[in-house]
Amino acid sequence: MKKQKKRFVLAEASLNEVNKQLNVNMFVIGVLVIMLFLDLAHFIKEYSVFYGVLVAIMIVLLFFTLKSRKLLKLRKQELS
Repeated sequence: MKKQKKRFVLAEASLNEVNKQLNVNMFVIGVLVIMLFLDLAHFIKEYSVFYGVLVAIMIVLLFFTLKSRKLLKLRKQELS
């Protein structure tokens, strides 16, 4: 039989797993912020629709990433 890979499930996560996910989340937020500023600089320089759309996408992704960080922090508080 084929074993399923264990996925990260917030409800079943231990404190170590939540801390690991918080570190990954912080890295992703950093990358998104850097990409957002680079796209914003290109948009201001060129006034391109493409870069405007990229800026909007980065803002939405950053919003969802920050929401997931809040959920991870709540779970960390529950566990500790």
